Order: sequence, then structure tokens, then C-alpha cells
Amino acid sequence: MLFLSIAFICFISHPLFAVEFSIYNSATEIRQTRSGVGACQHYFKSDEYANIIDGTISWDGTSLLKQELFNTINTLQDALVTVRPSTPCPCKNIEAQVVDPNTMLLRNLETKGYFYADSRSIEYKSVRPDDGGTSLRLEFKKKGANYTGTLSYLMRGISWSPNYDLFIKDADTCNLRAYANIRNNQQQEYQVDNTYLYSGDIPLVNNYVSDMSYSMMRKGASPESAGASSIQFGGEQKGFYSYSLNDKYTLYSRSSIRLPFITVYPTCKFYYKTATSIGTGQYKGVFQRNYDITLDQFLPAGTLTIRDNQVLMGQSSLPDVPENYPQTVTLGQDNDVRYTVKGNMTASNKDTTTTTWQTYELKLTISNYKDKAVDGELDFYGASQTRIEKTTCNSATLDGSMIKVPFQVKKNDSYQCRITVTLTWG
Repeated sequence: MLFLSIAFICFISHPLFAVEFSIYNSATEIRQTRSGVGACQHYFKSDEYANIIDGTISWDGTSLLKQELFNTINTLQDALVTVRPSTPCPCKNIEAQVVDPNTMLLRNLETKGYFYADSRSIEYKSVRPDDGGTSLRLEFKKKGANYTGTLSYLMRGISWSPNYDLFIKDADTCNLRAYANIRNNQQQEYQVDNTYLYSGDIPLVNNYVSDMSYSMMRKGASPESAGASSIQFGGEQKGFYSYSLNDKYTLYSRSSIRLPFITVYPTCKFYYKTATSIGTGQYKGVFQRNYDITLDQFLPAGTLTIRDNQVLMGQSSLPDVPENYPQTVTLGQDNDVRYTVKGNMTASNKDTTTTTWQTYELKLTISNYKDKAVDGELDFYGASQTRIEKTTCNSATLDGSMIKVPFQVKKNDSYQCRITVTLTWG
């Protein structure tokens, strides 16, 4: 019994070893340098081990003889306990011995009978209670000798995501603030020496998304120099963009850390845009708010929050955005900018053996009810073959099967034009 007690205390009083994170979208690789004499043992809390991807625990270092994993709850077997009533009653305490720690089957020491008990009603007399964690034991070929190496494993439960705040002052002025959020969804706490963040994703046999409400988290201990970005761009490798943080920090259980991320210089363009189909009769609509954002470097996928002249316009999920690529973000509609289309089919030819074509004459009216000028674009969905026959619309163009009609409308004014198009199918 004394041996069991000492062994169990060894497992649960495990120290926090400094680790290194490589965080991808779908998983995190954790590495830690270990050294010592004899066998190497490492303890995983229950939820931490549940998040480890099966078969990814590995050792790189001193030649290994074997690697063992076992549930530490088994160390409670034969432990002496006292079972106390869970509710107030004249019942007496029961002195018992643990038979099966997994099911909490106990043996009454007085009656010699067996019974099951609620783990919350049990007082342990000879060992400390276990959370059902898992112990890793590494045995080396040279027993009793010094060992050194790196223990690593892939796991879910630790993630990172960028967040961006875009501030727009006028048509020519905007700036972007970038942040990196590192989250720990587990009970385990980590002392982190180095962190590598990757924008790309790695394929895994089993995909899994760990979710935890932000309200369940508490803030982690961030590096002292978090006022300015300590995260550095590490380069690109076949579509993986890496960023490194060499500052040490503590990532507490169920916590998150928000750090200043990369410095990006954007250019921004705002305009109104919407798209509609071509048909007969009269149809109306409103325009969407659009922002074209061009960046001076690659931007990892993340959540973008836009504030225009200190007014919150909304949020959007950005994909990975390449350098110098104009990324369009659409945020809601503006009811002050509207369009009306009157469509009339002037000709058609239906021949099931060859092709079908139709010619439409469209009369466009774009109305601006604002006290300032606006500009934008009204698009029309065409057919497999689309041709503009004639138009009075300024700068109307054909982009594939899409007809694009740009416009500029003065304050409290409207713009009208006509366009004749032929649509061909087949």
C-alpha cells in the first residue's frame, strides 16, 4: 500500500515542463525537451489526453526500448476509503476498500459485502484522488543511464486565430490593427518558451473541431512586451505562412491570450454594388456596401471588424488574402441607394435543335437619396453567351457572362440609361 501511495503522488505532482507550440488550423504540435536518469515519465490530464491525436506521441533522442501508456486511476485499486453520506441522515460512515476504481466498486471492510459508491462521497485515507489521467512511461535500451531528447505529440484543444480591426477615416485613409489569439480549451496549464503560428492547414485522418465559448475562458499571462508586436514573420513554405513568438508566457487552463500581430498597411476603396438577373417587367432593389481591401503582405484568414468614421459597420470572415490582392468585403445594404429596372424582350428565337436567344431592352434608374454623391456598380447575370448590342450607360462592360454598369450619382439625384443585350443559350 505504501508503494501505491508513493507512485500515485509521483504521477499527480508532475511539474510543468517548458514546451514549444506549432499551431496549425486543425491541430497543434507540442514539443518539450526532456532529460534525466533511468525511465522518463510524463502525466497527461484526462481532457488533455483525450485531445491527443492517436498514434502521434513520439520520442526523438536516446534510443528507446519501449513506450507505455496507462490510466493512472488504476493506482486507486485496493486503496482504503471512508464513504460518507451525501445528504444529512443518521447513517454511519462506511470503511471500505476500492475494488474497481473505474466503476467505484467498493468492499465493505466490516460486512465483507460489495457495493457501488458516488466518487464525491468518498474520502481517501491512503492515496490522493485521481482525475482519470494517463501516464506515459519511456524505457530506454540502457537502463539507469542518462537520457535526453524531445517528446512531441499532435493534439486538438489548443488553437490560434487572427483578428483584424479596420479603421476607415475617409476615401484615402484607412489603417489595420492585427491581433493573434491563442486559446487553450483544456484543464492543462502550459509554460511556453516558443510559439510558431501557421496560416495553412494540415490534413488529418479524423477531423474534429473543438469549441468552447469565449465566456468560459480567462485571459492568460501574456509576455511583458505585449504592447508592441513580438510576433515575427517566419517565411513561406508551399503555401504555409509561419510566424514566430520567442517570448515566454504561461497559457493557463481554459484561457486565451491576445497579442499584437503583424503590421499591415492597407489601401481601401468603398463603393456600392449589387447584382440582378435580366427579365421582363419592372423590378427593384437596393445596393450593398462593399469594401475593396488591398494589403502589402499576405494576411492569414481571420475575423475582420470594420469601423467607418468611428461607426461599427459589421464583421466578416476573411479567407487567406495574398499580397496585393483586392479582397472584397460586403457588409449589409444601404436603403438610400436604390435601382429600378424595366425590362422588355424585343426579340427571340427558339429552336430546340440549335440554340435559343433572346434580346432585351433594359431601362435603368439608379436613385441616390443621400446628401452626398455616391458611386458603385450594378451587375446583370447573363447567359452562356452574352452580347451588348447598344447602350447609353457610361462605361458598361462585359466580363464573361456578367454585364457591369458602373455609375456615379450626385446627392439627391438619379441616373438613367438604357442597354440592349442579347442572351444565347446552348
